Amino acid sequence: MKITQIWEKVKDFPIVKLLSKFNENVKLYFSGYFYRYETTDITEKKLLDVCECLLRLFTILELADAGYSSRYFKTFLFGEDIKLVDKNILISDIKKDFNKHIRENWKEERISELLSEYDKNILVYLNEYLYAKSKGIKFDFTENVNVEHIMPASGRDIDSIRQDAGIADKDEFNNIVNKIGNKILLEEDINKSIGNEWFKTKTQSSIHDKSGYKDSRYAIAAQLTKYPKTTWDKNDIVTATEKATKRIVDFIFQKDK
Repeated sequence: MKITQIWEKVKDFPIVKLLSKFNENVKLYFSGYFYRYETTDITEKKLLDVCECLLRLFTILELADAGYSSRYFKTFLFGEDIKLVDKNILISDIKKDFNKHIRENWKEERISELLSEYDKNILVYLNEYLYAKSKGIKFDFTENVNVEHIMPASGRDIDSIRQDAGIADKDEFNNIVNKIGNKILLEEDINKSIGNEWFKTKTQSSIHDKSGYKDSRYAIAAQLTKYPKTTWDKNDIVTATEKATKRIVDFIFQKDK
């Protein structure tokens, strides 16, 4: 009952919603941490460090070949669960356990390679969170948020957009258009309004009767309205992917503090 009551209180915290986008098994370990608190005492700030530890490991699970049931994940997490429920064990010590485990079992270079090839959507949410955090901007998202392709992946002008981006080969285009650097979070109504428009249309300050990135609450979309170019091409996607990769790798392999 205590776990249920606390879950009802915390499930809408932005960091908890983000964590819940990942593997369902995360709740098993996260809920163990609730034993440290009474329902009235728990806050998002008190959950942040543990949420981020779990986020880091489950981000690797999203990328790595090893499955959840391997020693790299399930076995390690069962061991940490004993510590998570014990209020006498400092969170800083648990963070050190995660840091040590991650650094002993994965290399930054390999995770960077996997991120550069990543073409799914869950880590788009993480990238948005980390970008907002780095800028001191409040992060949250609604359930009907869309993952938007900055360079459209389809549409009536797709051939012209592809040529404008400097990508002649369709297979190359299909590969690069789904990179993490070409994806952002965007409100559903804004996404529907701009559809598969050109980058210039999406980012301009006045779009007549349409909404655009200028109206978004999401930090990366809002920042793109200040982009120094009116086009978004292959090089922009590569650069944005490199930035997102570094942002996530730095988060995963953070040092003891």
